[in-house]
Amino acid sequence: MMAFTLEFDDTKLTERLRDPYKGIDETRPLGLSFLDFLSLGEALKENSHIYFRLVDGSAGMVHEDSCFYVQMKEFVDICVRTPELYSLDNFLFFLHLKGLSIPAHYINYYLDPENPPEDLIPPQLKLSPLEAAIRGFAKSDKSKNTITSVYTCDSIEDACIASIYHFLQLGLAIKVCANCGKYFVPLRRSDAIYCDRISPFRRSKTCKEDGSQRTFEEKIKLNEAEKLRRSIYQAKQMRVRRNSDILSYKETFDKWKTDAARWKKDIKKGRRTSEEFIQWLNDCKRKS
Repeated sequence: MMAFTLEFDDTKLTERLRDPYKGIDETRPLGLSFLDFLSLGEALKENSHIYFRLVDGSAGMVHEDSCFYVQMKEFVDICVRTPELYSLDNFLFFLHLKGLSIPAHYINYYLDPENPPEDLIPPQLKLSPLEAAIRGFAKSDKSKNTITSVYTCDSIEDACIASIYHFLQLGLAIKVCANCGKYFVPLRRSDAIYCDRISPFRRSKTCKEDGSQRTFEEKIKLNEAEKLRRSIYQAKQMRVRRNSDILSYKETFDKWKTDAARWKKDIKKGRRTSEEFIQWLNDCKRKS
């Protein structure tokens, strides 16, 4: 099996996956391949992720119950829940526990072709080629040079390990998008809560665009639901006070309060929506 390369450009915040023998050479946002792979879950068995195209025989062999996939996902989930555990030391210890290691890697320099380092040194100084190159590089405009980290990968595991290792080297946290629920790394703002993928709720918008809008709309709906809940609460409470001799009114009120509290918990956990809560409240109002 031929190895492929995973090249990270920290300036452009991109990654390049390349296997010239398979004709694969793709550039995408830094870390996206790994994060999409980790987010697949059950969809692994029916997916054409680039990792499967790079590694012969891996399609169908890697699934959501595969030992490495399960344990890598568990490590990431632990770190998402408890950010202080997300450290290079802990990741290296995780690799030690699993008998794994960082894949071979090296630094690649793409220098300004119009100003080679050795040309920046006057020839009359008569320096050796090595010294001229080093002194020229020291004087060069570093903004015109590109330095990348290249990992040589023999497997999907290598690509995953290289990605997390590089995130940690750059101080990039792994988060879960508050809109689509997939993993992402905030490349521009460390406090970002939404990724840049296409939103599963509005295909014309990204999660970053759609998430904030949906959150705003959800707050409005929650306010509407809360006003309706309060109105029904006060009406039922008043009925109980005015008819203290009718025990069934109090029993109905107590049950309703329990049900309403459960609805609010379910909305908070994402099990139900505000729209469904409002519909339930309206049904309660009609029946009372």
